Order: sequence, then C-alpha cells, then structure tokens
Amino acid sequence: MADIRTLVEGMTPEHKQVALQVLDACTRPLQVREIEGLLRHGGVPRSRAVKLAGTLKHFAVIAVIGPEADDHG
Repeated sequence: MADIRTLVEGMTPEHKQVALQVLDACTRPLQVREIEGLLRHGGVPRSRAVKLAGTLKHFAVIAVIGPEADDHG
C-alpha cells in the first residue's frame, strides 16, 4: 500500500472531499443497538451482547480488525 501522505498529496481537492466524507461516515460513534448487532453477527449470545454493548459504548474505539484482515498469519 502507498504511503498515506503520498496518497493524500496526490489527490485532487474533489477526491480529498470525498475521502473526508467516507472517513467521517466510517468513524462516527456506533449506537448501542449497532454495537449489539455487530456482536451478535460475530456469534456472541444476545444476553451477553446487550451487556457488552452497554459497556463498550463508553469507549472511543476507532477501528476493529477481524481475522480476515490479518495479513501476517
């Protein structure tokens, strides 16, 4: 992957604007129901997902990487 600085410097102003919109959409805080839904989708039982979602809403998590994104293993 290209160096992020080089990538951004090579963008047109229009591309930078679109990239910022996408980044903003991807990094917004998740609602408790969204957290719960993602946990359930990952196989966590409903009762546990509800408890975890209530706790996780207080954390500022900006990225979660699943095993499918692991290039090292």
